[in-house]
Amino acid sequence: MRKSLIGAALVLLCAVGAMAADDGRFWLRWTGRVPAMTGLAPAAGANAVPPERATIAGPGAPAIPRCAPSPALVEADLAATRYLTVRKTEAFLVWHEGCLVSEHYVTGDAATPRAAGAMAKSLEALAAGRAIREGVIPGLDAPVAATLPEWRGDARAKIRWRDLLSMHAGLQWYRQEASPFSDFQRIIIGSDYAPRALALKSIAAPGALFDYSAWTYDVLGLALARAGGAPYETLASRWLSAPLGLHPMKVYVDRPGGNVHANCCLWSRADDWVRLGALLVTESRQPRLLPPGFVEEMRQGGPDQPNYGLGVWLGSPYRPERRIASPRNPYPTPVKSVIRQSEPFLAGDVMVFEGVGQTKTWVIPSRGLVIVRFGAAPEDWDDARVPNLYLKALGS
Repeated sequence: MRKSLIGAALVLLCAVGAMAADDGRFWLRWTGRVPAMTGLAPAAGANAVPPERATIAGPGAPAIPRCAPSPALVEADLAATRYLTVRKTEAFLVWHEGCLVSEHYVTGDAATPRAAGAMAKSLEALAAGRAIREGVIPGLDAPVAATLPEWRGDARAKIRWRDLLSMHAGLQWYRQEASPFSDFQRIIIGSDYAPRALALKSIAAPGALFDYSAWTYDVLGLALARAGGAPYETLASRWLSAPLGLHPMKVYVDRPGGNVHANCCLWSRADDWVRLGALLVTESRQPRLLPPGFVEEMRQGGPDQPNYGLGVWLGSPYRPERRIASPRNPYPTPVKSVIRQSEPFLAGDVMVFEGVGQTKTWVIPSRGLVIVRFGAAPEDWDDARVPNLYLKALGS
């Protein structure tokens, strides 16, 4: 009996040693996720990201100028506030033509870090625009393989920066599996996700197939870091935070000093999304930080998904229901997120940074309008309701 126990202990020690040698950080993370993945804990924990964070540094500019809104905007703001405060809203800000005309915090205050989720993709798209302006990337139609040698010599050599930004790269998915030996778990919580991200195979011609994919934007972040010769968080700080006066942001990283998961999982202040939205308004009129015409390029939808541009969702053409996940998503339980909209937006150039729940930033350059909302997703959400209240007040 004693020999059996000693033998079992030795086997266990060898297994632990093998796991540590394989990727000890991954095994610790995966073990923490097992209860959620097996149904023994709340399901929300199954996709929770580990606690390691990188910092996108920022100087923190003075407060955004505040102006008294016109009487028409006051009425719109009252109606919007009534709509939002009973629908799980945490923060709500409205910027119009250079001034913050409305600011509401249901939880916390202006300095509170908030989960921006996939709005990180829009930040990444703006970083790509800055990379082009800085000459780090030749242009949207340049091949990414010039930066990623792993893609040379196969079908991925034809993928352009535009294809990554528009979710038309034609890359495979890793099937969702709980197994610690699956590519899916390794790319999400492994301590170095880059090899698996860069090993994603081509399954469609670039530009032909829309697939809303986290991996596509993780690859984009890796490519930007390679092209810029610095970690993604350093480039985002240099190209966006410094000139815009953004406050420090926290983003999920695969290990301390490792690769940022640039596609998601960003924590930031709400007012910094006002600054980022306002950038699109000002750049659409007089380019300074982005290449001439870049905002218009962002507003060009794909052939099979006209409501997604370059890192932003597009308000036109109107769809009563807009599904986020691609029907080609191979997950056994694909994301079923549907954005419902009761009527068309009252402006044709609405762009949306979209995050977790119904956290989002609506940007309407033609009206000089930016609306930021942080909060969870209520069942009766109407995506057109709040923007159209303000657009109607502005005489749209």
